[in-house]
Amino acid sequence: MTIFNADEIRAALETAFPVPMDEYEDAFYCQLMAGSLNDLAKVYKRRFNETVDEIKAGGLLSEDFVLVQEESRRKEVDIKALRNGLPDLFQEVVHVTTSDAAKLLSNRFIYEAVKKKIGDRITDYDAVNVDDLEARLPEPELSEYMKIITIPKGYVVKRVSQRRRN
Repeated sequence: MTIFNADEIRAALETAFPVPMDEYEDAFYCQLMAGSLNDLAKVYKRRFNETVDEIKAGGLLSEDFVLVQEESRRKEVDIKALRNGLPDLFQEVVHVTTSDAAKLLSNRFIYEAVKKKIGDRITDYDAVNVDDLEARLPEPELSEYMKIITIPKGYVVKRVSQRRRN
């Protein structure tokens, strides 16, 4: 079996699909190629997963290959053990994550608690959820208090005509 590296695959692709000389056509080519390769990567990933399932289900063995399940590692605190074993230290380091606090408490409660803690400085951090405002204001008033901001996402090249350069 021949194993290809990224440079060899790129060379094969660029032989089959030559790189345009015009900058816009090249940008368009790269955009289309990146999308196609992303789609192709999904196909190979799905095929890989299906083949691994077949190997595992059939108990298949190979003289040349071995199926190894890779693992990632992360550290995790044993909360119960720390709470019981070192209660003073536990009290120093225990907290609720921001995302859990938001799930457990209302946004209004969190706002009032922070305001109580930092006073008028809270205005530097004021935020309003767009969906909440849209649910409470009819359209004529809504546009008075909401604006749409355009944020550049990056460039996209579009083909204006089907005319090709030789």
